[in-house]
Amino acid sequence: FEKSKNKSQIVDIYPGKNTRLSDKPYDKNTPIKVRLVRIELRKGQVEILMTSLLDSKTYPNSIFKELYAKRWGIETYYDELKNKLKIEHFSGYSNQSILQDFYAALFISNIQTLIVSELHEEMEKESKQLKYQYKVNSNLSYGFLKNRVLELFFSENDMEKVVFELKKLFKENKIPIRPNRSFERDSGKYRTRIKPKITKNQKDSI
Repeated sequence: FEKSKNKSQIVDIYPGKNTRLSDKPYDKNTPIKVRLVRIELRKGQVEILMTSLLDSKTYPNSIFKELYAKRWGIETYYDELKNKLKIEHFSGYSNQSILQDFYAALFISNIQTLIVSELHEEMEKESKQLKYQYKVNSNLSYGFLKNRVLELFFSENDMEKVVFELKKLFKENKIPIRPNRSFERDSGKYRTRIKPKITKNQKDSI
């Protein structure tokens, strides 16, 4: 499809040869119909998207570039969950322990989002006199929060004092937002990524 220069094409894809299918309602000869869409970026780069929206009249090629951009926030949140909160690293094998770890990670993420949203307007005002606008460094903010979440909810210390301290740390470790900055996509970035080993009682407590 990439070499054909076509804007759109419907194709059949099949499960990979090493895919485990014993517990699936289909086999290696079962195809899935998808539509490939060519998106041209500003610097002449080509992005190929795969979609289940097959009707090109209802969903013309022209809408996909904007839709993809709107979805980017979701994609970056997946990155935060997987690579910053390590949501795939479970502390046990049971259904209960997996659910507990999963919801604990979401809980941390929600608290971080609430604190960052309170800081947003304040940081915007402070950035008016600077060259760039600034945002909270999400990676560091998760670390600060994970180290204090027990104190925040389960100690006799004043909760407002802990939140104030977290806000101060978040603001001290902000990073600039550089407009129109882009990076070439590394399509093989995660190909050699090793899945986390599930070992009992080896995860840091949250």
